[in-house]
Amino acid sequence: MTSTRPFGLFLSLVLIAICTPRDAFAQANQQRGATFGGIAGAIAGGLIGDHNDEAGAGAAIGGVVGAVAGGILGNAADKEAALEQQRAAYYQAQRQQYAAQQQAAVQQSAVTLQDVVSMSRSGLSDQVIINQVRQRGYLGKLVVADIIALHQQGVSENVITALQTVGPPSSPAPVSVARPAPTVVEQRIYRPAPIIIEQHTLPHYPPPHYRHGRRPMFYYHHH
Repeated sequence: MTSTRPFGLFLSLVLIAICTPRDAFAQANQQRGATFGGIAGAIAGGLIGDHNDEAGAGAAIGGVVGAVAGGILGNAADKEAALEQQRAAYYQAQRQQYAAQQQAAVQQSAVTLQDVVSMSRSGLSDQVIINQVRQRGYLGKLVVADIIALHQQGVSENVITALQTVGPPSSPAPVSVARPAPTVVEQRIYRPAPIIIEQHTLPHYPPPHYRHGRRPMFYYHHH
């Protein structure tokens, strides 16, 4: 009776832990693994110890062993989740950096109004200037002041019309950034030695059986 009470008390605590809302526990896999591993180990240890009238001790030992094993497994899951988040953040940063570099390259390759004025003053034909504008594109939109300034600098109306109709330079085809290879984390789990419970029993022999009868008679033959 003395060993059954601690086990019953421990089972009550286990039921309270199971019925507690999940928000009361930490969301980390290590803590959840330790909690549920301890519960499972306590129940298993209590059932094993009950055969030897040591339910309370078996539940305590099983709870400790289960909590340690569950915590180790949960810790490995936490590490894997953290590595996955780091890989995703690195991949996102690489994409953003590449997009910023491409945008800067597009802005540098576009034709400026100063480029158009310089080509016109150097005596290049309108067709050559228009080809450059179409190939490299033009960032922005011409306003009235820009058109008047270009005309005063000697830029022809055909070139000004090309600047008005051409769009921004086309962005190069996006290059996919390869995801980094997943990191393999080797987690060694040491299982505790099994608990051997020896139970000594006395052999059972059947009771002796006595047969009642006449005493044997011996006959002697004389020669």
